[in-house]
Amino acid sequence: MNLELLQNKTILLLGKTRALEKDEFLSQLQHHNITCISEYSNEVSYIIEGRMLNPFEQEEMEELHKSDSAPFLHISALEEALCKQIDSTKLHMSLKLSSDEDRLLAFIKNEFIADELFLRLITLHDWKNENFFENNENRDVTAALILRFYTDIQKNHNVQYATTGLLHLILQSENSELIEVISSLQPIKKAIKDEDIENGTFKILQVISLHPLTPSSVIKMYIKNATKILKAQVCTREDLNKTFQNILYKENEEVVNYTLSQNSFLDIDIAKDMVLKGLYVENIAKLTRVDAELFDILVKTQSLLLAINPNLNSVMIKKLFSLEKREVLEALALNENLEEEDYKNLFNKEIYTFLAKNPKLSQQMLEELYKYECSFISLAENISTPRHILEELSLKDEEDILTALAKNISTPVDILSQLQLDRRYDRYVKENESFGKYITQDNIGWL
Repeated sequence: MNLELLQNKTILLLGKTRALEKDEFLSQLQHHNITCISEYSNEVSYIIEGRMLNPFEQEEMEELHKSDSAPFLHISALEEALCKQIDSTKLHMSLKLSSDEDRLLAFIKNEFIADELFLRLITLHDWKNENFFENNENRDVTAALILRFYTDIQKNHNVQYATTGLLHLILQSENSELIEVISSLQPIKKAIKDEDIENGTFKILQVISLHPLTPSSVIKMYIKNATKILKAQVCTREDLNKTFQNILYKENEEVVNYTLSQNSFLDIDIAKDMVLKGLYVENIAKLTRVDAELFDILVKTQSLLLAINPNLNSVMIKKLFSLEKREVLEALALNENLEEEDYKNLFNKEIYTFLAKNPKLSQQMLEELYKYECSFISLAENISTPRHILEELSLKDEEDILTALAKNISTPVDILSQLQLDRRYDRYVKENESFGKYITQDNIGWL
């Protein structure tokens, strides 16, 4: 509604306010030159229908409706309009200086204030060194946070009163500022130093450490204050920058450095230092984006692991080919990040069984591999194998092939249904994710 319509006018309030405390409501009205009275007079321009009307107010409202003395407005519409006009900077400063916890809590629970103001105000709440749900005030603040930002809250009754509600809120969030604010709250800052992984807040800390939108300021807080378990989780982030990696590496915590060595985006200088010290060499060989210098060092002793590294360039692949080692070629055949030409070269070297397992092969090459009986089991497991080949394989009376088909999520449902009737394959079919979805969607139930 437009507050200008009410300026310099008198309104009658019947019942109680809803989102604003009475004094706050009157103060906001005064700011807009709106006079509020509790008994009807000829000066009244609008009648406000509040909540929880007592019997006398209810009777008066009915009489005023009949007399058509003035237009009626609902309290929620007026309060929403008032809240939209609040100067967020002045209110934030006022609440910060006054330390009025009751007034602060009232605004935090106010659904009509803007999200930006809400996030500023929630940082002022005194959590009293307790968890999100350990006292009534903390529970109300946390519930208000979840209610405001949780997607489809109507479908998740009472989720605002559970730790899982806050956990799911962070998981579904696409708001970096929200994650930053939650991370700044006292219960998080307290729990981040707690070694007890059974603590209810620990899972929230895990989710924040891995969330793709967690800002660098929060990552910095983890690196500075978190337990080594949480620091190790931070080490798995692909966006972990060189500065943060170096700080973590220099702490010389085994679990942290081991996890760091598994990061594909490990800084190349750290990777070289680890290799020179003989640390986690196998992890680096099979996972890290190595440069030419590090590749040449590793290829002497770790060629097999390098062959499965998903980050190889064409020069590195050619060097591995040139080694002419059968086990290296087999490992390359399983690598899902090669070019089509590389797979053709491996086909020419008769690495059929391993190539047939690779889901990244073209349909044409999978068709070619079907000409070789040694590829049958691998093709039966491959989720990219063409449907007609899977159907033809299902006609073969070979237990290994049929077992692979029973486990393959790409196997047609009609074939899985037939395999389920055989006791040898029943368990594998029941564990097959695609068959489980088919059973659930069609309400068939297990046979």
